[in-house]
Amino acid sequence: MRYNTFGIHMTNTCQISCDHCITDSSPTAHGDLNWDQIEAAIRTAASHVDGVCVTGGEALIRRSLTLKTIRLTRELGLISSLVTNGYWSRREAFARRTFDELADAGLHKLAVSYDSYHERFLGAEVLDRLLSLGCGTGITIKVQYCGDQQDSAYETAAALTRWYGVEFDTAEVLPFGRGSDLVPSGGGDVSDVPSGPCGVVVRPVLTPEGDLFTCCGPARGSDSDSPLRLKLTTAADAGEALKAGEVDPILNVIHSHGPRRLFDYLTPDTRTRVAARLRDPSLCSLCRAITDDRHAVAELNHTLHAERIRLIALSAVLHDARETQTRRPAS
Repeated sequence: MRYNTFGIHMTNTCQISCDHCITDSSPTAHGDLNWDQIEAAIRTAASHVDGVCVTGGEALIRRSLTLKTIRLTRELGLISSLVTNGYWSRREAFARRTFDELADAGLHKLAVSYDSYHERFLGAEVLDRLLSLGCGTGITIKVQYCGDQQDSAYETAAALTRWYGVEFDTAEVLPFGRGSDLVPSGGGDVSDVPSGPCGVVVRPVLTPEGDLFTCCGPARGSDSDSPLRLKLTTAADAGEALKAGEVDPILNVIHSHGPRRLFDYLTPDTRTRVAARLRDPSLCSLCRAITDDRHAVAELNHTLHAERIRLIALSAVLHDARETQTRRPAS
């Protein structure tokens, strides 16, 4: 298994308190990574990842450190990306300056969060301005919407991304972070959980609290012995922690087959216990229900031990196939 993107969670602070926020970011949330931590983590992780994503909170609250991180990513020959709420596009002059700085630092990709919460904070005209100014910079831009696709924010984002020809990603609210208050707590049936591989388990993130999770959102708050929580003492250990995760059989099954396959490996009694902990019928909910159960993890490690080489090889093939598909020019 090879990691797609190494997330640097620059700060927990954000100008918005979105009700679905998986990281519990807000204007009153505190916690920051410092430069020594960021540099040590990226340099040791560089040989294990394809790129670095600067995120938060709102990373551009810490503008100079964000730009410095993007420059280091370019120096190491990695793909750089940034997740933002786009607040800096409220004024045209400041938006132009920001794009100039990001392009000069070497940013490759910019992901803009926009949904009903961001719409109230920014408004459609701010997203319009950001896309208008950003599309000529050489930076690849996409808009990320989270919600039920039944509101004006979805219509606005869909229309503007079509107009400017940029990528539009959508996602459902997950029952983690503050989103746990929005998603009905009735649980779900494992049979309703989608089958197929998980592409998020190869997007680890380093948090201001010093945690290194092997996925960028739903793994937060996972059990201390969960395979989703990579063992880390200091930021300088990031490379070794990622290296250990690359050959973890549970992570490789999640990557190549998905949590439904993990569930199938469990004994009947363990399946019953795990199914009772399902929060909703999502891949992420089943993944957490399994990996937060220490007995289930021990059972899987024992069962998968003999297959670990095959699973690692399969994940490598899957990574190469996805990379080839991503690089393939449009016909």
